[in-house]
Amino acid sequence: MKTLILYLDALGYRFISKENTPFLYNYGKENSLLRLKTLLAYTGIEHTFITGELPSESGIWTGFVYKKNYIGKILRFIPLPNSILSYPYALMNYYLSGNTYLSKLYHIPRKFFGKFNSGTKHKIWKKDFFQKRSFVYYGWPFFVQNNKVKLDFIKRNDEYKVKKFIKSFNDNTDIYFIQLVDLDKTMHEFGTVNEDTIKELRRQDSYASIIVNEFKAKFPDSRVIIWSDHGFIDIKEEINIGEKIKNFKNIDYFLDSTIARFWFKSEKDREEIIRILSRIRHGKILDLKDKDKYNIPLGKEFGEVIFVLEPGYLFVPNFHQGKIGCRGMHGYMPDKADLDGIFIINKEINKKEIELNEVLGLIEYGNLQV
Repeated sequence: MKTLILYLDALGYRFISKENTPFLYNYGKENSLLRLKTLLAYTGIEHTFITGELPSESGIWTGFVYKKNYIGKILRFIPLPNSILSYPYALMNYYLSGNTYLSKLYHIPRKFFGKFNSGTKHKIWKKDFFQKRSFVYYGWPFFVQNNKVKLDFIKRNDEYKVKKFIKSFNDNTDIYFIQLVDLDKTMHEFGTVNEDTIKELRRQDSYASIIVNEFKAKFPDSRVIIWSDHGFIDIKEEINIGEKIKNFKNIDYFLDSTIARFWFKSEKDREEIIRILSRIRHGKILDLKDKDKYNIPLGKEFGEVIFVLEPGYLFVPNFHQGKIGCRGMHGYMPDKADLDGIFIINKEINKKEIELNEVLGLIEYGNLQV
């Protein structure tokens, strides 16, 4: 059966409404709209969706891990801003290392360029779900048709992507996958209730309507899946952890927006960092019980000490948004806030919610057995 998988990045379950997302609201009522339980993860979410493997099983969790990066080691000496170096960095990873997961350098300090590497080598179109079928995959910067890759580093908006994607519909392809990202960018910039955010919610709903209606018109007997990875929380306070640890010269650390991870060369530094982190009221150091609860992998490369903020708090500066911060964020402990995504399928499902690692079984076999 021909299958459409429409990935609406950042469209949380709580944002579905008759007013702002009328197509998705009605399509969900006519078919099946489920709450998709999210994870305390970044890269690991879409991987779990398409493979059924949790981050604790796959080792794919965050965008970066503590691992030698020879390309980064070279680029750190080139006197250009990270924003410009990100392009040669991505191209070198693709053509020299064979990576299809291409990350930017964001605001990672130069001293860490050679110490952190991508959290996964490949994008999800390299996984078995796609590889054993004919497929079209469209997610920046890749437009892929049956492993024939077209790279496009120009920042295209979702409207452009929708038009290009629809033109790819043909009788010889089984799976059509597209990721739309403008809502994620908008919520980071404006938060969840801003007028610009509401307008973008309505645009995403319109794009969904266009794609689904075009797909069903061409392929009436087809499967339609619409999903999102997470919702969003408005930021109420920024925390400058960099100021608290600036005098430590012999530790390595990575500051994700909501997660701080540390590696040590001495037990003394470890104890002192733990003491500092313990004084931050709006977060916690994850112990083994927490890591098991949130399906976090245990290898050293993911962090010797991992500190996670409570919903509504943001590390500023951090290695993604830099010194500016943002007004909306995700990547929190999922039991502490309503960050669940959506899962819509044109099939009757007698269930109100679904776990991320259950999705593959439903798509592949038509049931919820993983």
